[in-house]
Amino acid sequence: MSFGKFPGFGPSFPTIDDAFWQRRASPLARVAWFAYAVLIVYASLAPWSGWRDLGVSPWAFLTAPLPRYITGFDVAVNVAGYAPFGAIGVLALHPRLRGVRAVLVAVLAGVLLSAGIEALQTYLPRRIASNVDFAANSAGVALGALAAAPFAEALIDRGRLARLRAQWFARDATTALLLLAFWPLAQIHAGPMLFGLGEVQPTLDAVARFFGFAAPQLGRTGFGPAEFVMAEAIVTASAVLAAGLTLAAVAAPRAPRTALALALVIVALATRALAYAVQFGPEHAFAWITPGAVGGLAVGGLALVVASAGPPRALLRLALLAVVVLLVAVNVVPDNPYHANWLQGWRPGRLAHFSAAADWIAALWPYALLLWLLGRSFKRSGHASF
Repeated sequence: MSFGKFPGFGPSFPTIDDAFWQRRASPLARVAWFAYAVLIVYASLAPWSGWRDLGVSPWAFLTAPLPRYITGFDVAVNVAGYAPFGAIGVLALHPRLRGVRAVLVAVLAGVLLSAGIEALQTYLPRRIASNVDFAANSAGVALGALAAAPFAEALIDRGRLARLRAQWFARDATTALLLLAFWPLAQIHAGPMLFGLGEVQPTLDAVARFFGFAAPQLGRTGFGPAEFVMAEAIVTASAVLAAGLTLAAVAAPRAPRTALALALVIVALATRALAYAVQFGPEHAFAWITPGAVGGLAVGGLALVVASAGPPRALLRLALLAVVVLLVAVNVVPDNPYHANWLQGWRPGRLAHFSAAADWIAALWPYALLLWLLGRSFKRSGHASF
């Protein structure tokens, strides 16, 4: 069967014929598996400082007595944190390994990863190697792998999702989709502005502290309450357009671009609310909703609805402009004393180490998207059509 080519997109959108249903690997799943492993390693070994050797075997945790206090929340977090690793691993191994063999290899990879991390935590003063954590991590990997195994063929080789992936997105959209998948994760970072990612100053300060010198301070001017509201509205609207229009730019003309872009924004907002609920308490799940955030969401959402139906080349350029505006605005606005005061009063207690990984994602994500958009623009500049 054939769904035909998408007009105006040339070879980027292949004809879907019988060969499409042959078993194939998923580059997106393989890259996502590696990226998720890196995220786990960083979050598990943060803050990556104070390493010391106490003369204890790094594998002593395997035979150590069970901890006196075991909380259901910690066990659930460990299971939930490793379940995606098992699920993505099964998809990444397809079609070379399928069924039971894929599950076994994915679980083995997760068990080895967890064991290595727990062993390294023996040398970190702020981390505790735990056999309970190791067991929970291993259980999470197994649950994720077992849950994904029956659907691997349907998700990658055939089935509705495979058809939608081919119908809705360009073949070379893998990197963009992976970048956009990290955007909601970056919302775990409790920044002073909604979607305010890419701030340079904290990174400069961290690098300066590591090497023992004073970091240069970016030139900023004092803001009052009204200026902070306006600044957050600009940042929020720019981020909504940057992410939403990028998704629309790699979508096919027949895809529901507007619905997909808005769904991405909703997922990011839901992640933000969940992260605040876990870190600061359920009563503060929506503490990030400020006048500036509401205004930015309204302006950005309306502009996204209007612009998402435009030609892909125009969407690409608008997304590039939105990223530039986001980065300039985030780094020009001074520190918000109101947010800093609130954060001191409600210091995050749970998922603090995972938040450290989210901080780096928040710092690097806009620049990664900027590089991809620039590369895409240069790539397409030599073609007659996008």
